[in-house]
Amino acid sequence: MFAGHTALQAASQNGHSDVIKVLMKYDVDFEIEDKDGDRAVHHAAFGDEPSVIEQLHRGGADLNARNKRRQTPLHIGVNKGHISVVKTLLDLGCHPSLQDSEGDTPLHDAISKKRDDMIGILLEHHADLTITNNNGFNSLHHAALRGNPSAMRILLTKIPRHWIVDEKKDDGYTALHLAALNNHVEVAELLVHQGKANMDIQNVNLQTALHLAVERQHTQIVRLLVREQCNLNIPDKDGDTPLHEALRHHTLSQLRQLQDMQDVGKLLMGLGTPGADKKSSASIACFLAANGADLNIKNKKGQTPLDLCPDPNLCKALAKCHKERHSDSCLFPSPNGGANNTVIIRNDQESLEECMVCSDLKRDTLFGPCGHIATCSLCSPRVKKCLMCKEQVQSRTKIEECVVCSDKKASVLFLPCNHMCACDGCGSLMKKCVQCRSSIEKTVPFIVCCGGTPPPAPMPPGIMNNGSRDMTKDMQKLQQQLQDIKDQTCCPVCMDRLKNMIFLCGHGTCQMCGDRMAECPICRKAVEKRILLY
Repeated sequence: MFAGHTALQAASQNGHSDVIKVLMKYDVDFEIEDKDGDRAVHHAAFGDEPSVIEQLHRGGADLNARNKRRQTPLHIGVNKGHISVVKTLLDLGCHPSLQDSEGDTPLHDAISKKRDDMIGILLEHHADLTITNNNGFNSLHHAALRGNPSAMRILLTKIPRHWIVDEKKDDGYTALHLAALNNHVEVAELLVHQGKANMDIQNVNLQTALHLAVERQHTQIVRLLVREQCNLNIPDKDGDTPLHEALRHHTLSQLRQLQDMQDVGKLLMGLGTPGADKKSSASIACFLAANGADLNIKNKKGQTPLDLCPDPNLCKALAKCHKERHSDSCLFPSPNGGANNTVIIRNDQESLEECMVCSDLKRDTLFGPCGHIATCSLCSPRVKKCLMCKEQVQSRTKIEECVVCSDKKASVLFLPCNHMCACDGCGSLMKKCVQCRSSIEKTVPFIVCCGGTPPPAPMPPGIMNNGSRDMTKDMQKLQQQLQDIKDQTCCPVCMDRLKNMIFLCGHGTCQMCGDRMAECPICRKAVEKRILLY
């Protein structure tokens, strides 16, 4: 040893392959460690010497050797950004998912270093993205925590099983929770759109991702989750919904503003400017109310969201937004934060009923032969081609009241005769069209003729209950099967990581636990050899 290193270690780090040949000729020891536990192969990784790594491998050096921080040469290659070293080690068959003293795999390190090229190479060599570090973060959690959208995109394209997207940490946080908590909007969008993440999963405090986004006032995350139709009324452990959370935050910000206001005269004159927190919380609360958040749900203290809001003007605004959500519009600040930039949320039902030409009157003219309803009777003579399908309009028929009951407007199109002369209730009883007496093969609702989607068909109560009961049983059975698989494949010592090391006795543990054991935890036989599973 000189300055703490052997000649082989110095030659490996500096790429002196001829010197290494001579040393190998005289049976040099590859596995001598320096004060940090680094061996010659570690030094080759430090020095970015892939050819030396190949040379050491041919001589029998252990490519999975650990230093005192439990790092393999692959960890070092990733952390130093030496892509050629990483490629060489993986091509030579080193294990891609061993953990260091902090439980991080090379994949965790590549995500931290934002090295997408290394992430792709590791996944191509079957790196395990389900392995968790000492803090309980798997690779998806880690990418969400770090706010690395490019890494998340790669991980989601290579994910082996879909349920991993919704895998929880010990505290119940999923990757989507972490993205929402830290305002990583692009990561959250990838998880929702590409990963199809379940937005209604709750953590140990029974909070959804929406709870966390509202609590931190991350408006873009709130908008994303609501737009993708997450459940707005899930209560947390205290019974609070996201709307409770928004209004509580609004009230607290008002109180802080009152405490910080030095000039009482300004406050009385209304010159005190409200803080950004207050504005954001109020906007979020109105947005939630306008999209269906329930104003009457009580938490465990018996409080509704409105009970938490002492501002009468805001209470009125919330009630109005909630009442008009099916017939009017509600404003919500745009991502740019400008005073005049707003996103208008309208009800689809109303927009489908208004005339596509004048937008003043409602649609009441059936075009033939396409069967679409696009305009009012005043605008229809000017339309030569259907505005929805571009087919030539050959006939225009104004939709009148139902010819059977004369009570409601006709709202069912009969096929193949293309007549609309009966309402929903009467049309469902008919076998033949009352206008032309031809057999009815199919009926099309008014909203579908306008370009909308048909309403879901009601199910008989008995069938619905049986179906939901069967679905619940199937779900419980699948969950039990999944738990059985996890029990069979997880380490019997830590009960957290997957088994990836076996002993000669046939029993196995994870690599982190197995490296520290002198005897098998199952049969108590002495551990003579440890075999890593690839």
